[in-house]
Amino acid sequence: MKRKDWTSFFVKKEYHAILVKLISMRTEKRLTRSNVGERLNLSGTAYSKIENGHVKLDMPRFLFILKIFDITVEEFFKDFKEK
Repeated sequence: MKRKDWTSFFVKKEYHAILVKLISMRTEKRLTRSNVGERLNLSGTAYSKIENGHVKLDMPRFLFILKIFDITVEEFFKDFKEK
């Protein structure tokens, strides 16, 4: 693999881990995709596309989702380990 391919692989892996954690947190809070989407001024389908990785999650939206889940950035990433 070329260097760019390796970088892309690791970024995709970490991005996927972030999305999986967001899904887990949403279900733990007993929120539906529609509930979260509504607070973001999105439809449930549009929010689902973010969770599924079909639409990129930008930083402002990510931070707002953390506010919805009542969690800080530090708390969100505390379980992620450096490799």
